[in-house]
Amino acid sequence: MALMWRPGRAARSVLILVAVVSVVSYVVVEKVPSRKVKSYYKEKRLAARRMEEGMKVIREHKLATMGRLDTQNDPLGTGMIGQGISTITSKEGVLLAKQLSANPNFAAVFVQWYKRAGLQEGDVVAMAFSGSFPAMNLAALVAAETLGLKPIPITSVSASRWGANDPNLTWLDMERLLVEKRIIKHRSVAASIGGEDDIGRGLPPEGVQQIREAIRRNGVELIYTADIERNFDWRMNIYREAAGDRPIKCFVNIGGGLGSVGTSLNKRALKPGLNRAIANPERLTDSVLTRFVLDGVPVVNVIQIEQLARSYRLQTNLKWQPRVGEGGVFVDFEYNKKLTWAVLLVDVLVIFLLLRLDVSTYLQKMRELFRRKPPAPAA
Repeated sequence: MALMWRPGRAARSVLILVAVVSVVSYVVVEKVPSRKVKSYYKEKRLAARRMEEGMKVIREHKLATMGRLDTQNDPLGTGMIGQGISTITSKEGVLLAKQLSANPNFAAVFVQWYKRAGLQEGDVVAMAFSGSFPAMNLAALVAAETLGLKPIPITSVSASRWGANDPNLTWLDMERLLVEKRIIKHRSVAASIGGEDDIGRGLPPEGVQQIREAIRRNGVELIYTADIERNFDWRMNIYREAAGDRPIKCFVNIGGGLGSVGTSLNKRALKPGLNRAIANPERLTDSVLTRFVLDGVPVVNVIQIEQLARSYRLQTNLKWQPRVGEGGVFVDFEYNKKLTWAVLLVDVLVIFLLLRLDVSTYLQKMRELFRRKPPAPAA
């Protein structure tokens, strides 16, 4: 038995109208989403605004001392992108990561991380900075201060390409300038040279000397030892001494400095962003990061900047300057439930009326057909 498709009784014009109504309804629901403001919106905006002001201070300082910015590598003119190569450049770097990090809304991301880690006003946050990501260092600091936290930074001064690798404007110099301009209140309490073994191996002697001079002129303690275990102990003692009788409630690692992260195995074991806990922490090799993990301290691991930017829907287009308040860290857009229900009810009503009208017309035609007299038979 052959299966035959039989068209419905509804007229084609009615079906077209139903389709049009459905398409219009879909467009309305998609194009008119509901805007949902996320938690700590005011604090996030304040932190982002302070980071924007801090970047402006660095930018103006560079213009005043150098006369220009590197618009080829820093197309938005943020002032946070360093040189391609210098005497204190420790390793290769990813230019795009440096460019994306110079977004003031990353400070809002740090606010979210700190709050999700359960931090409260007055809590102590140990920080391991790298000269490689000055913008992220600034974001971590302004976010912590916005929430009333107590940050304790230690910096590895050398930097990868396009980081804070100007011998006359290291991250320590930027910190001092930002404190003088009252953008931040806290500065690094100690610093190491960085590079191989965290003592400058691989750097030219001139670069090592320039980093030592930067540490000296900024008045911070120099961490210098070829014994990496002693390096870890030294850093932990500095953190604990600076924290006083208060426990350290969070550890922030920016970049991949040997003095804080240890081996590359440790770096891969933690995901980018907030890590409240990790699986099998006993497999990690010794490091400052490992010791905090084993103590149950939440860790903010700032690596893979491009991934972080996309995760929080921050701007990745380098054709225009990001504005404070942009990104998924501030608001979410979701379907407007009230509008969706309203559109659904309207659709049902319209379709019902159209089909009912079409059926009535069809029945009327059928009645007229039956009322007609059959033609007389031929003689």
